[in-house]
Amino acid sequence: MKILCETMLHDRHTQRNRSPRYVKSTLAVGYNNSTKDSDGNSTRHLEIMHFTPQNKVGERFKVTNNIEKIFSKFLRDGKVTIGFKEPPVNLMINCDPIQLKGFLQTIKLGLEGKDSINLRLNIAAATAIPQKSQPQEKMTVLRRGDYPRKGFPRTLKSLKISNIQLMKITFDICSLRNLTVLDLSDNQISKVPREMGRLPLVSFTINNNQLGTANDWEWLRGKQIRKTLRELDLSANELNYFPRELIHLEQMVGLKLSNNKIRRVPFGFRRLRNLRNLYLASNLLTSLPSDFNTMRIVVLDVWGNKFGMKTEHIVNLENSVRSTPPLWLLAARAVCAYKLSYSASTVPWLLLDILAESPLCACGKLCYDTIIYERAVMATLDNIKTLVSSREHLIYADVVLCGTACGGRKQISYDHP
Repeated sequence: MKILCETMLHDRHTQRNRSPRYVKSTLAVGYNNSTKDSDGNSTRHLEIMHFTPQNKVGERFKVTNNIEKIFSKFLRDGKVTIGFKEPPVNLMINCDPIQLKGFLQTIKLGLEGKDSINLRLNIAAATAIPQKSQPQEKMTVLRRGDYPRKGFPRTLKSLKISNIQLMKITFDICSLRNLTVLDLSDNQISKVPREMGRLPLVSFTINNNQLGTANDWEWLRGKQIRKTLRELDLSANELNYFPRELIHLEQMVGLKLSNNKIRRVPFGFRRLRNLRNLYLASNLLTSLPSDFNTMRIVVLDVWGNKFGMKTEHIVNLENSVRSTPPLWLLAARAVCAYKLSYSASTVPWLLLDILAESPLCACGKLCYDTIIYERAVMATLDNIKTLVSSREHLIYADVVLCGTACGGRKQISYDHP
């Protein structure tokens, strides 16, 4: 049996890696039928042959009575380490989980003396898998007839399926654990399954679809996608609101939401500290959160929005007004005022939500559980290097004040029109 994988050799005596990094390799397992015992009788031993681009002849490792330990704790992630007695090295393997599981099963059958079709390979005549049989990492489907009926190669890292009227993201796509770039543009997809949140996606393009009709964003709550996603394109999806789950993607660098029907951007948007490129062209925005002035956005495209002045009004979050703020609110304001560090392990989850999503007064205080005075003023947007907007419409910002006595001019500078 042969498998394509990535390997690294570690010498236990010298504590050094014989290969400094993972390299593409071929592993073969089978019997060596060319050996003889002391009486001259032919014997066979189970061996593993290791081929690399630097060693095309291959290096043999005896398996029978020569394996010290097999570390398979991370087999589901496609990672296994085989420790040999002689030579004293650890063979670290990174491979597709299904292929790797079959490889280990073949070794087990050989050690138990059981016959298997995968063990009929004469290891002495084994060769590396040719270059043309390297695992496929990229695929593009631009015609419906090219869609693979038997599933996608599990080694794919980049997949583009565009303009074929695809209506559903299948489980085959959600099970591609190596996938980092996915382009599903110009289709008819109305829902992204929650399993998508388990993929290590770095870039996800799903513009010109119909996600605005499903109102389901559970996939954005996946722990994996929150850690890896950097670029997201949700343009032209008939969205009539800003999905609040987006503000939890704190590693986001580029976000495209153009050609939708979004009317407002939430105050919790400030959580996207790494955001540099934001595209909100051709929506129904009338203002932006004042926190845009504190973010490090490089490119902001708000062309085609009808920004305008709104009449000053009062939004009461509760029917009653408390004379003394509750203790938890005072604690939240103290964390914000003194810029104290905090994490989910040290702060209750309710306080985390308050710190992350509650509006900030222009003076820096949190506005929660109190009367909020909201008005639109001209935004300065001084930190933005490239601004694309309509000249006939000034850009206005929503400034939230913590009370009637607050002028709100400590951190944000603005002029009344």
